[in-house]
Amino acid sequence: MNSDQIKQLYQLRDRSVRVLSNDGFFRAVCIKNTKTAIEAQTRHKLSFFQSALMARALAASSLLASFLKGEERVIIELEGNGPVKRVYAESLQLGEVRGFVNYDKSYDYNNIANISDLLGLGLLKITKIMYNKKNPVTGLVPLVKGDVSTDLANYFLFSEQIPVVVNLDVSLDDDGMIKQSGGFIIQAMPGYSKDALAELYEKTKNISNLSHYFENRLNPMEVLKEVLPFEFHLIGSTQIDFFCRCSKENFMGKLTTLNVEEIEDMKFKGENELACQYCGNKYHLDDKDFDTIITEMKARKN
Repeated sequence: MNSDQIKQLYQLRDRSVRVLSNDGFFRAVCIKNTKTAIEAQTRHKLSFFQSALMARALAASSLLASFLKGEERVIIELEGNGPVKRVYAESLQLGEVRGFVNYDKSYDYNNIANISDLLGLGLLKITKIMYNKKNPVTGLVPLVKGDVSTDLANYFLFSEQIPVVVNLDVSLDDDGMIKQSGGFIIQAMPGYSKDALAELYEKTKNISNLSHYFENRLNPMEVLKEVLPFEFHLIGSTQIDFFCRCSKENFMGKLTTLNVEEIEDMKFKGENELACQYCGNKYHLDDKDFDTIITEMKARKN
């Protein structure tokens, strides 16, 4: 592999790109998260519709996290009364993202006409954990469409009173496997003009197939050059990866919050498998692990 090929692979990997218009009145972020979405689909064994929702939610959380700092993070949750009960995506500003989908596995998804039917009636909840806030900052709005894009735009309009354009797109093959995934968000900043906002809406309203750009090997910066009606400069670029900080040790630490009798019962019954709902990783406890947990719990009581 020559240097040009290596450079191209680097440019086409999952990443988010943040830019600011030269007049300072608009900021935008574009993300390509194809490999990340495929990783989530594979880990959680998701089919066509669940994969599309998961990919969009992961992209949305990464887009919002790009406005934060360091290990500050954003959690996006969509909950409804449809066959998909909950979609969860969590992203750190530094590029880590994870998530999962809770759904009715017995439901016949062949009856679903489009992605908006999956969640039904419900809520979108966005939580931000930031350095300068003692408690998480949370916003909650009703779902208006259940496609993540429309709901996220609605959240900004009614919860934060910020004009935005949101476009999240996923393409899948005939077997239901993700081919491309990504999106962008454009926010108006204080002092923007109504004419400039109208021009932005006009330029972006007919972009229905964002995945097409990625299929043509455009990176997020090149996509922004295609879709934005104004000149801009780069603020930052972050690599995006599906990553979970779970570990066997973390699980063992959480088990110490239970009663000693419960842990002893788990050991006796051989209930030794622990699964992370965020990433699907599984951990197995042996007798020595159970003894360590029990010893620590008894020591705390003394």
